[in-house]
Formats: sequence, structure tokens, C-alpha cells
Amino acid sequence: MQIEDVDPRDERAFAQWFAVVEAVERDTRPGERDSTAREMCGSALAGRPAEDGTPPDDELIELLAVRDGGRVVGAARVELPLSDNEHIYYFSVGVLPDERRRGVGTALLRELTERCRRSGRTVLTTEVDEPPAVEGRSPVRGLLEQAGFAEALVEVRRDVALPVDPAHLDEVDAACLPHATGYTVRTWRAHCPDDLVDDRAELARRMSLDVPLGDLDWREEAWDAARVRRREARAVEQGRTMIGAGALDPDGVMVAFTEVGVAGEVPERVHQWETIVLAEHRGRRLGTLVKTAVLRRIAIELPAARLLSTSNAASNRPMIAVNETLGFRPNGGWVAFQRGLPS
Repeated sequence: MQIEDVDPRDERAFAQWFAVVEAVERDTRPGERDSTAREMCGSALAGRPAEDGTPPDDELIELLAVRDGGRVVGAARVELPLSDNEHIYYFSVGVLPDERRRGVGTALLRELTERCRRSGRTVLTTEVDEPPAVEGRSPVRGLLEQAGFAEALVEVRRDVALPVDPAHLDEVDAACLPHATGYTVRTWRAHCPDDLVDDRAELARRMSLDVPLGDLDWREEAWDAARVRRREARAVEQGRTMIGAGALDPDGVMVAFTEVGVAGEVPERVHQWETIVLAEHRGRRLGTLVKTAVLRRIAIELPAARLLSTSNAASNRPMIAVNETLGFRPNGGWVAFQRGLPS
């Protein structure tokens, strides 16, 4: 077996790498389609250094493949934050289902650990999707635990069928509005309005500190309007549609927001991205109101959408309560694993 870097500009090499990603996802959640080649290739291209060696703005992305003879049997994706959290070495790994228990995953982890050491980073982090049938005993979990990784954060995935009944959304809004006197809600598509983008950046910074992180060694993120715009531009380049909503206080400051995204090649699957309400504005049902606003806009602008998925830390009872009110139901989970760099 040989481990090699994959250049996303090499169509054949990237297609072989992505075939492993697709096969692993199909095996993990049969009948679902999640990652797309356009999204994955676009993010990898955006995360490459420029021709003159200048690093990308926010994260460096690397793709690795394990080749056995002429066949690619394993794949890894590495994401190295550059604006903050420069101690983190974040990765994902996958092995073709019929090639497991042959040492492919172990070889990948060994290579990633050595690359982490060379990069000067000190914490390896990854996330594992565990559907209900294999919660607590997924193949990747076993590989990671054998390599010394420990659970750092458990999140529960919840799904809601789309479109949500507008009568139900009316009932939810009616129950929330008396608690949110003086607040207004605005929605947008693709780009946060110019007059709110600074607030959007501040909310992203606060979210990096505010959400339950369990034992994850994740630190404050550095956000500004330019970083928000870069993120939006990458989403457009990758064929994603993003819809967002924000709650403004009586002074016109955005104090809560939520965003969802959908890939053009998989229009039926919508993914919840961030949602946050600033601590000093909680108790006013703002999280629910921004989510109902987005659900209404999804019904209008994404008519093919059939499922919205979100994940919350198992300890995040307030946001779980919001989601359950809207009809979300558990469907397995995401588990973050972490390990310090061995000496």
C-alpha cells in the first residue's frame, strides 16, 4: 500500500479519491447522499496555497489516498485552520467497506500523526457519523479508540421532513412573539445584508466560545466581515445555496442568527449550519423565530427540499427544545474524537 497526496486539479486522481468518500457514506447511511464532488473539489481548491506559495486565507486543505496496486482503497481529508486554532489538526478518514481490517485505516492514521507532528500542531481531531444501527460501535470508532483517541463531544443528529406544515409554523410563531416584543427578523439568500455582516461576524466569534464543546480543545475563532464574505463566496463556487435569518434587537443590532445550506446536486437534502442567540438576549424565543423564518423561505425557494438535518451537543437542552418544537426527531449522532500528539 502507498499513501499519496491528491491534487484536486487532477480529475482522475480526485475522482478515485471521491469514489471512496461516496462508498463510505453509502455504507454508513444507505439511501442518503451527502457529499458531492463539486463541493469537495471546490473546498480543496480553495484550501490550496497560491502558485507563489501564499497560503489560503482561512484553512489549508489536503487530500490523501491509499493506493493498493492500481486501486484507491482509503481516503483522508485534512483541514488546518489558519486564522485561529492553529494547534488543531482536523481530519476525516474512510476505507472502502470491502477493504477494512487490512490495515488501511491504521496506515492512514500513522501518516496523519506524522504529518501533524511535522506541521507543528499538537491536537488531532476528527468526527464520526454514527447512525442509530451502529451508535457506539461504528467501524471508524474502533479504529480511533485502538489508536488512543477518546470521545470529546457527542452530538445528536435530528431530522425534520420538509416542507414543515405552515399552520404549525404559525402556531409556533404565535407562541413566541409575545416574548420577543421589539425584535424583528430578517432573512437572506447567499449573502448576509451589508448592514448586518459585521454583526454576523461577531456572532460567529461568539459562537466559537458559547456552544457546548465537551472536552474538545477548540478556542476562540477570529471573524470579521471579510471572512464572512469569503465563506459565502466559497459556498456559491461549490454550488451551495445558503439561506439565513437574523433577529435584530430594538436598536437594529443582530443578536441571533441561523443558516442552512443545500448542495445543487442534492436538492432534497438541507443541512443546518450555525444557530446562535447571544446569551444576553436568550429567553425571548429568538432561536425559534429565526428558524421558523428560514423554514418558510425554504418552502418557497427550495421546493425540492425534503429533509433538514441538524446536530446539537447532547447537553444543549435549550437548542434541542427549539428543534423538537419544530418537529425534529433523533437519527443517530456525530461523535468528535481527540488525541494529543504522542511524544
